[in-house]
Amino acid sequence: MSIANDRNLSAAGLIGAASNIRTGSNPTFAFEDFIAVYPQFGPNAEGAYVIPQLVVQMYIDLASASIQEARWHSYWTVAMGWFIAHFCTLYLQGTADPNSGAAGVLKAGQTRGLATSKSVADVSVSTDYSAIAQDLDGWAAWKLTIYGQQLATIGRIVGKGGMYVY
Repeated sequence: MSIANDRNLSAAGLIGAASNIRTGSNPTFAFEDFIAVYPQFGPNAEGAYVIPQLVVQMYIDLASASIQEARWHSYWTVAMGWFIAHFCTLYLQGTADPNSGAAGVLKAGQTRGLATSKSVADVSVSTDYSAIAQDLDGWAAWKLTIYGQQLATIGRIVGKGGMYVY
């Protein structure tokens, strides 16, 4: 809606437009939609699901409640995928073999940060993640996966603009 071109805009309509709050319902985003884009989270070569479908559906529902098409427009489908893939990745990082005992479950549930170096035998690799950390200030756990970093990067663009609450 163009405020400048609508001379009959009511005070409530003007305040609503200035609020930058977007509402509306999302189209359907199904498990199959997600797996079509990210097959690595679907069934493996033997047909067993890497992540239980119930868990993926839980993240689809969470994404649908969090990512509004009215705000993301043409980015909505990709944002849904990034959101779900981010949480699926964190889920996989936190899973443990049920037979691993308490120590295995505790180890799987430990928090992880951004690695800055890795050494194996005589080989060492270092990566400077400070640029990522600075660019995504305030995005906390979204920095922990490539999917979260992509969501945060575009989310900062999509969420730009002032907000007025009356």
